[in-house]
Amino acid sequence: MRDGLSWSTFQSRIERSGSILLLVREKQHPYLDGDGKSKCQPNQQRVFGAYFDGDLERNPSWRGNSLNFVFSITTGGSRLGLDVYRTTGFNANYQYFNYATKTLPNGLGAGGQLEHFGLWIDGSFTCGSSNSAATFGSEQLSTQRDFEIDVIEAWLVRPTDRLDDDGPGGAKKQSVLDANPEAAALLELANRKMYSKALPDPTLDRDDKHH
Repeated sequence: MRDGLSWSTFQSRIERSGSILLLVREKQHPYLDGDGKSKCQPNQQRVFGAYFDGDLERNPSWRGNSLNFVFSITTGGSRLGLDVYRTTGFNANYQYFNYATKTLPNGLGAGGQLEHFGLWIDGSFTCGSSNSAATFGSEQLSTQRDFEIDVIEAWLVRPTDRLDDDGPGGAKKQSVLDANPEAAALLELANRKMYSKALPDPTLDRDDKHH
């Protein structure tokens, strides 16, 4: 999904589509070293996200089920760390998906409470936030509580019954197993059964906004 910074496109692709695996990479911010040179800290960059087992449907209330989970992947250097946080039963705040409202948050959230989400993708589609969440027993997933979105990917793991097997023009949709082995491996590590359907062109990169 290479359509620039477009919440409407993102929302239309994931809404009522089925089970979604969401991956987010936060934007790196340069810092000045001792010599005054601008550098980045690759060891501090993380990929994180959430698995939404049930359909994402616009609603001002919490939805979803206990099969949802959130995760973080620490990359950079020689270490690759994966932390998966499953539901704890503390509450049923599994997923929040709402837009075009004036009084409630507009965006996509997983766990926590309103305005204090375990993972939050803001409706501006430029930023998000992460807090510790009792829903999953999760820590802050991002390096900073509030982060800028660098890249976001949404993979359709299991389609809803209303989806056809074929994409536009009868073209078969690309399998998540074939197209993104990293996403497939992540779900296997989280003990989630894999299905062979993916949203077409799933990557949304800030660098594509002028194309």
